[in-house]
Amino acid sequence: MDRALAAAHILLAILIVPLTLTIPILMPIFLIGPVWAIKLGLRMWRREPNLARTIRNTHLAFLAVDGLLIWWGFAMLRAAEESAKRGGGLLGGLGLYPIGIGIVLAVFSTVTLLLNLRRKT
Repeated sequence: MDRALAAAHILLAILIVPLTLTIPILMPIFLIGPVWAIKLGLRMWRREPNLARTIRNTHLAFLAVDGLLIWWGFAMLRAAEESAKRGGGLLGGLGLYPIGIGIVLAVFSTVTLLLNLRRKT
């Protein structure tokens, strides 16, 4: 199970990297999460000792970011609705992307935290 979870960390991080390239000026900041997830996945793959706290802290931070993504998506949908009232509203449905990504990542972090409960340290 540990190796599957490690591989999932690496795979999800690789899938997220292209999303970080959408805003080039913020790319270095956006890359922190996926790079850390890859590093954590590699440490989990090697079954390094004393990872429980690192996994817990990482995924609690990831849950906060996931919550911000979901909030941002809903804010985008509200802004699109207001814009549509004034005759605009093009691309309003783009808010569904951060909501969907945030939900998927939040579920992954929650599952990881639950599986991490059985670790000793």
